[in-house]
Amino acid sequence: MKAYPVDGEVGRFSFDTYSLINVNGEEWYNTAKEFFPPLQGTERYRTEGFNEIALIYGVTEGSFRKTSKLINRVRHQEEGGTPSRRLNDHTENEGKQLQKYFEEKTESILEENGFTSEGPPEKLLIDNFSSIALEDKDLENLINECAIEKQVKDSLIKNPIAEDEDPENLINECAIEEQVKDAIIKNPVAYENAEQTVHISLDDVCTKQQKETRKSKKQENSNGKTRQYVQNTVIHVQKGENSYLLNGHGVIWTLKLLLAFLLNNHLIGLNLVFFVDGHSLYSTVILFFAWHNKISVILDWFHLEKKCKERLSMALKGSKIRNGVLEKLMPLLWHGLVDEAMDYLKNLPQELIRNEEQIQSLIDYLEKNKPMIPVYSIRKRLGLRNSSNRVEKANDLIVAERQKHMGMAWSKSGSVALASLTSIKKNQEYKKWFHERKIEFKLAS
Repeated sequence: MKAYPVDGEVGRFSFDTYSLINVNGEEWYNTAKEFFPPLQGTERYRTEGFNEIALIYGVTEGSFRKTSKLINRVRHQEEGGTPSRRLNDHTENEGKQLQKYFEEKTESILEENGFTSEGPPEKLLIDNFSSIALEDKDLENLINECAIEKQVKDSLIKNPIAEDEDPENLINECAIEEQVKDAIIKNPVAYENAEQTVHISLDDVCTKQQKETRKSKKQENSNGKTRQYVQNTVIHVQKGENSYLLNGHGVIWTLKLLLAFLLNNHLIGLNLVFFVDGHSLYSTVILFFAWHNKISVILDWFHLEKKCKERLSMALKGSKIRNGVLEKLMPLLWHGLVDEAMDYLKNLPQELIRNEEQIQSLIDYLEKNKPMIPVYSIRKRLGLRNSSNRVEKANDLIVAERQKHMGMAWSKSGSVALASLTSIKKNQEYKKWFHERKIEFKLAS
């Protein structure tokens, strides 16, 4: 007979276990092993209620110390209650089990659908991108509705301080209106049919990584090493009104998880429109889904705008000049006129520029990201998304809000574990996980 320790929502307690021994002294049955999960060392069995209170309503919202103090106070066990260190270990262990479950589920789904390390099955045929049926005439009407001509006319004045020439005459002489319409119509980023599309927002968020050993600042400086970070990749998947959050360590693994999710929800044959905030994610997505013919990647508008503001702040002489240049640059990019935007930057007067390298850096950025810069104005008019703000919000909820304050640092396993628990909380999957150790892995409304 041995006491079996339990951490429950009503408190910490233990109860006796029993063994059935035959006449030869052999153990036939032991309730501590057969009826309840076997424990090791100082580990305790945790009830579903405790898991829900401590993990879902506790450590995913507040620190381990505060959670420990609160649950022990509610259970009237300030002395001998659950210590914060034990909550930390429990969170990491639970997160590891979740990640292992997702890994096994992912491998199982991919294998069932014929995917191997070599790629997708040959029988998998993905039709062409299902876009909105727009004729040139329809696009021209949309262009007129967006009042593009006036905005672009104002933006295509090469010299923002020129006074000796009439910009309107210059524009008319160059037949810019027709050129602009042609450029907008030829923009390569398609206008997807929303009913046949899965919208996927993808982003990385980094938290400070714990050091294996503590070192003095003098030692850190002498080593010349930069601070290490733990990378969490978060993906927001949306089909119509339904959505789901995925997370993992590293972009490749999380994209693999995404592929399994799409297959499990029978979404793989639809348009896959990704929203990202940079070229590195664009390249990774394109390579990973190179076999899929219905892929489109769009650069988040707010990130593009932010990048332009930051670069021009460092490049130009003062905020007044920067704002004047932005007034002409951003309408060009809003209408998908990347070549015209780069030409405008190349022709800025030298007397306005403080740092030529920053201007060139912005031009290089636009050139590199050109394949995923759509006509944002037309997309907005069609009711299509231009932003990855859903995953930005998801990042805040899953990682940043809990892990990026007051100089906190995390181990790789600890950071991903806590993010995984927060994900099943947001997906409303935690009750099934604690009760059955399974996840639905289905789009939630």
